[in-house]
Amino acid sequence: MPIVYKAGLSDSEVNAVESALNVTLPDSYRQLLKRMNGFYLTEPDYGQLPLPAIDEGVISFDRLFGVVPDEECNDLVGFNSGFIDELSFIKGVFAIGEDGGGNPYVLISEPGREGVYYWDRTHLHEGGSVNKYDIAEQDECGHLYLVAKDIEGLFDTLVSSLGGDVAMVEEA
Repeated sequence: MPIVYKAGLSDSEVNAVESALNVTLPDSYRQLLKRMNGFYLTEPDYGQLPLPAIDEGVISFDRLFGVVPDEECNDLVGFNSGFIDELSFIKGVFAIGEDGGGNPYVLISEPGREGVYYWDRTHLHEGGSVNKYDIAEQDECGHLYLVAKDIEGLFDTLVSSLGGDVAMVEEA
């Protein structure tokens, strides 16, 4: 399965993202953005990550946002500007990707909550009997489920869940 990515960002471009989002990005995420300016899956156009905290035991993964201002739904700054205020009760939070159905992946740097979370913004998993969320919703924003301790853990989980043949393809 191909993972298609855009060429990485420069230091000044990553700094501009931090400034626009008013956050300090974890070094591991800065390094990822410098290697890959976002990516998406093809053939099929999504993957499934294990998440035992929900009834189905898996969640979809579609893309990791990059800096693509002309594509608001894929743009790191644009997406966060439009939606992240729904999680204003969490410090150091920003959306980094999506499942393809309106549920973002967020990176949280708040002490004691550090990690990558699946944000069930559309309440897709609220009716299940298992659903052990890690951060309870406030004001109907949707629960958050810890997926990985950091961005490397998310990427490793994604690659291993895709199976054997994962090809990294740079988009022209």
